[in-house]
Amino acid sequence: MNEVDFKEYLAFLRDLGVTLGEITTVEQEKAKFVRMDDLDGLNECMKREQALSMALRSCDQKRDAMLLLLGLEDVPLRDLLDHAPPEDREETRKTVEQLCRQYALFRSAFEVAQDTLECNLHQIEKVLHMESSDGDMQPGYQETAPQLPPRLRTDFRA
Repeated sequence: MNEVDFKEYLAFLRDLGVTLGEITTVEQEKAKFVRMDDLDGLNECMKREQALSMALRSCDQKRDAMLLLLGLEDVPLRDLLDHAPPEDREETRKTVEQLCRQYALFRSAFEVAQDTLECNLHQIEKVLHMESSDGDMQPGYQETAPQLPPRLRTDFRA
């Protein structure tokens, strides 16, 4: 294994952590905008989320190529320390721990945003059901559902 390549991989993992931090912030903002009923803010967050998701897909491809070059394609992140050169073990440990923490923060923020969005969508559905003129609208989005006013519309790209 080439030490320079391994150091490049550690730098890549640190950059990945920065990207995860950015998308975590977007998820936190998204939950805030949903709670505030700010559809414009929510839409902007979803656009940023989509761009960051594409960046993460690109990172995934780069990661696969780097792992192949290092001969570590079947090594999970949690076992990377076992395969690090001795002189890079401490840096590897810190990098892996930081990336795992950042990922856990992202997952938590994502779940909060998703749950908040789902709860609000459920509330909208209930209001639409109660306000339907015939009163027999079934739960769920149907073609017979009344048209939402412009302030309640958004483009969901989840």
